[in-house]
Amino acid sequence: LWECLPADAIADPVRLAAAIKQLPIRLTAPRPLAEAISSAGGVMFEALDEHLMLRNLPGVFCAGEMLDWEAPTGGYLLTACFACGRAAAKGVLAWME
Repeated sequence: LWECLPADAIADPVRLAAAIKQLPIRLTAPRPLAEAISSAGGVMFEALDEHLMLRNLPGVFCAGEMLDWEAPTGGYLLTACFACGRAAAKGVLAWME
């Protein structure tokens, strides 16, 4: 985004959100299967509250492969990432109230 937007747009939450939603991601070719395996490590669960918000950075939420967990690549991993994303989104909504 730093390459696409002026600094004042980055500082404006409305313009920044619009730019993120419109950011094109062009895939030119798949990577080899050996590189497609998910990585290990991430944010430890002890650093998160029950809504997946960082205890030391209120308002910052984590989900999916940001978390310190290992899961098989493929459908199970995608399902777990989507579920974590949903839980974090609910946490965001609760935090904003």
